Amino acid sequence: MMDSLRTAANSLVLKIIFVIIIVSFILTGVSGYLIGGSNNYAAKVNGQEISRAQFENAFNNERNRMQQQLGDRYSELAANEGYMKSLRQQVLNRLIDEALLDQYSRELKLGISDEQVKQAIFATPAFQVDGKFDNNRYNAIVNQMGMTADQYAQALRNQLTTQQLINGVAGTDFMLKGETDELAALVSQQRVVREAVIDVNALAAKQQGDRSGSVQLLRSE
Repeated sequence: MMDSLRTAANSLVLKIIFVIIIVSFILTGVSGYLIGGSNNYAAKVNGQEISRAQFENAFNNERNRMQQQLGDRYSELAANEGYMKSLRQQVLNRLIDEALLDQYSRELKLGISDEQVKQAIFATPAFQVDGKFDNNRYNAIVNQMGMTADQYAQALRNQLTTQQLINGVAGTDFMLKGETDELAALVSQQRVVREAVIDVNALAAKQQGDRSGSVQLLRSE
């Protein structure tokens, strides 16, 4: 699968599609963005909410995956507050990317049937015993991932739909002139960014601790 994705990534049209998605994210993508506060969603992408429960579930799954992969070394990373904050940011960014891809796929009227999802589950080697699908093994693995069977099926459907989008776009060798002009207009837009450097030494003197340095604040207009 990774080889096919790398091959598809070389497609000019695919690169253009992802430029449009990224620009859409920068300009209008996230209308609400929180990892804390009073809102009941972690992010809102073009009106589509990513719930806090969805975000926390994705974060816990990623944390469990890393713990299984790294073993004892993971405890050192987990103790690093900065690293865990960065990990949460990465997970949220991934959910936002998935939401954008899902929206674009639905706009193109792409979709995966229940039968296709079922066959994909049956064909997954991790769910098989002696080369045959084993329902007990399937449920055990899905539960270990912190998901219900329905949640896993939906996640798989989204993944297959995204793959369908990538495969379809990678096989396309042209764009309409209007699409090209729209892309050029989006890419050529300029963003003004102001940067301020704040010396925190003076602030640190008023608080406990002896931290020093500077914090760079970026504000996009």
